[in-house]
Amino acid sequence: MAPVAAAQPTRFAIQKARGKGWKTLEVGEDLDHARARFNLMVRVNPRAYFRLIQLDHNAGAGGDGMEFNWKLIELHDPNQRGAAGMGRPSAPARAAPRATVSKGLRRREKVPLPLKFYAAVVLAGLLIGGVLYLRYGLPGS
Repeated sequence: MAPVAAAQPTRFAIQKARGKGWKTLEVGEDLDHARARFNLMVRVNPRAYFRLIQLDHNAGAGGDGMEFNWKLIELHDPNQRGAAGMGRPSAPARAAPRATVSKGLRRREKVPLPLKFYAAVVLAGLLIGGVLYLRYGLPGS
């Protein structure tokens, strides 16, 4: 007989946006404790994106058994003003089939580059290098 996997409890994860994905910071089994920790993290770093998700173990998945169905409970978006930016769900709760905790959502976002600053640094370096070359680099100086 094949061993029967024990039913796993519903878990709650707090994730922080990192680069193009999400990094899981904490996983627990108590929703009240997870909400309290989520609110604490939002208060400590209000300019970061955080999400609180519900994880249900996907027993039908093969492989290493680390596949979950997840549902968004709360999302902290620092660009939202008012109540929606302070830990309230800014998007309706939805379920995503067969999402892995470490991968999360991936969105393409346009980020402006500080080209003026880069150009100023390069020009300042060229100017300083030119002055030093003229002062110390020419023969006979």
